[in-house]
Amino acid sequence: MLSKQQILMFEKALLELVSAIVHQTISSKLMLFEFTQQLSTTNRKGLWKQIGVLINASQIEVHDYYFNTWSLQFYEDFNHYREEIKNIFQQVIINTPDYKLAIQQSIRTFLKEFPDNKCNERKIYQMLYQYAKSNNKILEVKPNTKAQQQQSLTIFENYAFQKAVNTILQK
Repeated sequence: MLSKQQILMFEKALLELVSAIVHQTISSKLMLFEFTQQLSTTNRKGLWKQIGVLINASQIEVHDYYFNTWSLQFYEDFNHYREEIKNIFQQVIINTPDYKLAIQQSIRTFLKEFPDNKCNERKIYQMLYQYAKSNNKILEVKPNTKAQQQQSLTIFENYAFQKAVNTILQK
C-alpha cells in the first residue's frame, strides 16, 4: 500500500513518464488517463516499474494503486446499475454453468444494453464474482462444449425477452 507521500509523487511521476512516452504535453488528468490506457501492456508494465523506482514502491503496489484507486475517478459509479447487472447474471448463469464465462457474458450483455455507460468493467467483474460466490454459483466445470458456445449466442436475446415480459407484467 502506498504512503501519502508516495501517492502525492505517483501522479507527477505518471505524468512525466507518459508525456515522455507519447511525446506530447499532457494538460489534464483525463488526458493522462486516456494516454495511459492507450499504452500497450508491455509499456504499462515498464511504466509501473519505473514509477516504483521513482517513488520507492514496488511495481505491484504502483499497478494496484493505478487500477484500484487512481483510475477509478474517470469511471461512472456502477452502483445504480447493480441490480440490473445482477439480474442479467441470474439469467446468464441458468444457461452457462461456467461462472467465469457467465460473468463475462453478463458484462457483455450489460454493455450492449447500456452502451453509453462509463463503468469500470474490472469493478463489475469483481462485484459479480462476489455475488456469485455468496450465492454458491461458483462451481468447477468442464471446458466449454460447442453446444454451450452456441447456446451463449442467444443469452442477450433471452435476457431482452425476459425483461420485456417483466415490464408488461408490471403494468
